[in-house]
Amino acid sequence: MIPLAVAAALWLPRWWENRLYRQVEAITGVGSPVLTGSVTEARRKIDPGRTGAEVARALGRASFSVRTEGTSSHDIWTYYYSDGTMTVNLTDGIVQRISLAYGPPKIPTSRRP
Repeated sequence: MIPLAVAAALWLPRWWENRLYRQVEAITGVGSPVLTGSVTEARRKIDPGRTGAEVARALGRASFSVRTEGTSSHDIWTYYYSDGTMTVNLTDGIVQRISLAYGPPKIPTSRRP
């Protein structure tokens, strides 16, 4: 019984730390995919005022997305392309703002070996 307790005391904290680390990586977008095509071509396919469903049909799934909910819902969809990054801000499922950043995307990478 004591060896089992010692093994659990040594293993459980490390397991928990790794679990939390993987969750943080998911929240920050580590390893998000770079989509095919160009950021300019993608921008031409969508406009403010369109619904999130229309954007998803036109561009596909975002490389990375974040959502908050309160009295209204807010989404930030990030699309990574080899020549730039497009960020789509939605409020209650409607596109409010679209921003572009040209240049290679800055996708977070894991710092852990």
